Amino acid sequence: MPSLLDRLLPPPRAWKRARPEELLYALNEAPPVGLTLNMGMQHAFLSLMFSLYAVVAGQAIGLEPAGVSAFVSGSIFLLGVATLLQAVPSRLGAGMILVAIPSAARLSIFISVAGNYGLGAAMGATIVSGIAAIGFARLIPRLRAVFPPEVIGVVVLMLGLSLVGTGLSRGVGLTAAGEVSQAAIVSALATIACIIAVSLWAPPVLRRLAMVVGALAGTLVAVLTGAAEPGGLASLSALPPLAVPLLGLDLPAPSFALAPIAVFLVAQLIGVMDLFGGVLSMDKMNDAQWRRVDMSVVARAVTGMGLVHVAQGATGLLASGTSSANLGLAHATGVTAWRVGAAAGLVLMATAFCPMVAGLIALTPAPVIGGILVYTAAFLIVSGMGLATSRMMNTQRGFTVGLALVCGTGVMLLPALAHASPGWSRVIVTSGLTVGSVAAVLLNALLRIGVRQTAVLVLDPASEARQAAEFLERQGRAWGARAEVVVRAGVALGEALEALRQAGTEGRVTLSASFDEFNLRCRLEHAGTPLPLAAEDAPDAAALMAAEGEDALNEAMRRVSAALIARLADRVRAGRRGEVAELVFEFEH
Repeated sequence: MPSLLDRLLPPPRAWKRARPEELLYALNEAPPVGLTLNMGMQHAFLSLMFSLYAVVAGQAIGLEPAGVSAFVSGSIFLLGVATLLQAVPSRLGAGMILVAIPSAARLSIFISVAGNYGLGAAMGATIVSGIAAIGFARLIPRLRAVFPPEVIGVVVLMLGLSLVGTGLSRGVGLTAAGEVSQAAIVSALATIACIIAVSLWAPPVLRRLAMVVGALAGTLVAVLTGAAEPGGLASLSALPPLAVPLLGLDLPAPSFALAPIAVFLVAQLIGVMDLFGGVLSMDKMNDAQWRRVDMSVVARAVTGMGLVHVAQGATGLLASGTSSANLGLAHATGVTAWRVGAAAGLVLMATAFCPMVAGLIALTPAPVIGGILVYTAAFLIVSGMGLATSRMMNTQRGFTVGLALVCGTGVMLLPALAHASPGWSRVIVTSGLTVGSVAAVLLNALLRIGVRQTAVLVLDPASEARQAAEFLERQGRAWGARAEVVVRAGVALGEALEALRQAGTEGRVTLSASFDEFNLRCRLEHAGTPLPLAAEDAPDAAALMAAEGEDALNEAMRRVSAALIARLADRVRAGRRGEVAELVFEFEH
C-alpha cells in the first residue's frame, strides 16, 4: 500500500520508451562530461538571452540600477534552481530538459499588479498561485480525459503561433512606425539558415552546436550590417563583477488581495498548460512509438514549478515559465539527456554570481533572438499539428480542434476584440494562447457529452467480421483511439470469429468494446465452449503440409489462429461468465 508521501508526491517510475534513431543522446542516457557541460552552457546561454524580461520588470516597478542588478541576479539564480529541479528525476521534477526563463506572459500582469496594488500584492499573489499549482498537480493524473492529445496539440500549436509575432517583429526590426530593417532581416535569415544547415547536414559533433552556431553567425552579420545596438558594451561597466544573488533586494511583506490573486490564478492555469505542452513535446521527442504523455511526469513537473513560484513570490521576483526555444535547441542538436538540463541549471546558478556575464548575453541582437524564435515556432507548430491529428478524427474532435484554433488565432488577428472586452476578462482575451487553450479544454469537455465509453453490438453471422471491423472503426473515432490500434483489434476480432466458427460455435456472437485512454478492451460472448488458446507456437509450413487427415489439419489451423490472435492482442483470455463463453482481448493504447 503506498505511503502518505507516495500519495502526495509520487516518485518517478520506469517508463518504457523506444529510442528515436535521430537522437544522439536520449533522455536517460549519459553523454560524456565534456559534452554535457557544453550542451548545458548552450541551454543556459539561450535562457540568459531572455533575462531581458527580468530587466524590464525590475525597471518597471521602479527599482534603482543597483536594485535592478540584484533583481536580475536573483531571477537568474532561481531560474537555475527551477531548471535543475525539473531536470533531476525526483518527486519534485519531470526528469527532463525544461529550462526556465522569466515568463513573458506574466510580465504585464506582474507590472500592472505591482503598480496598482504594490509589490507586496504581486508577491502574495505569486505565492498563492504557486501553492495552487502544487495542489492542482495532485489532480492531474486523474484528468487524462480532460487533456487528450488533440487538446494538448492545440496548446502546442497555439504556443508556436504565439511566438510568430514576437519572432518576426524582432527578426525584421519592426519599429513603432511600421518600418522594417533590411539589416535585421539579413541577420535573422542568417541565424535561421545556419541553425537549419547545421541541424540537417553537419556531422554529429557540430549538430550539438546548431543553436550557438546560428546565434554567432547572426550576431556577426548583425554587427557587420549595423543591426546590433550601438554602445551596448558600455552599459556593462555599470555592473559589478561579482554579486551574491537575492541580496540587496528591498522587499515589502507579502500581502494578499483578492483581485491580484484571481488574476494570477488564471495566469497560473495557462502556465500549467504551457508546461504540459513542454513536457509532452520533450516526452514525444524521446519516444519513437509515443502514444500518450505520462500524467505522473506532468504532475511532478507542475509540483516543481509551483515550488519555484512560491520562492519567486517570497523574493519579489517575476515568476518563471518554460522556454520553448530550449525545446527547439534540444530538437536541433538531438541531445535530450536530463543530465544536460541539470548542467544548464548549475550554469545558470553560477552565472547569477557574475552579473557582467548575464549582461553580456542579454546584449544578443534582437534579430538573432527573432530568428531563434521563428525556428522554434516552426518546430512547435508542426509538433502541435501532429499531436492534434494523432487520433482518429470525428465530427466532435474536428470541432474541438478547429473552433479552438479559430478562437485563438481570431484574438491574434483582431486585437480590437481584446480592447472591446470587459476589463475583468482582458487578462485572458489579450492572449491568443490563453483563449485557444481554454477553448480547447471547454470544447473537449462539452462535445464529449453523450459519448459512451462502452458499446455493444450483436453480430450477424452472415457478415460478422466486417460488422466487427466497422463497429470498432466507428467507436474508435468517437473515443479518439489511435487508428493502428483499432485496425489491429479489427483484424484480431475477425480471426477470432473465424476460429470460433471453425470450432463449432453456433448462434449469434455479441461484441462489446470499451475504452479508457490506456486500453481498448473487446469481449466476444457466444454459446458453447470457450475457444481453446494453445500456449505453444504456431506450426511451421512443413508441419502444415505434413498434417494427415482433416482433424490433424483443423488442429494445426487452430494453433495458427491462436498464435495469430495472441500476437495481435496484448492480452487475450478465454473462459466462461455464467452460462456464456467469452473471449476477451486487451490492446494497449
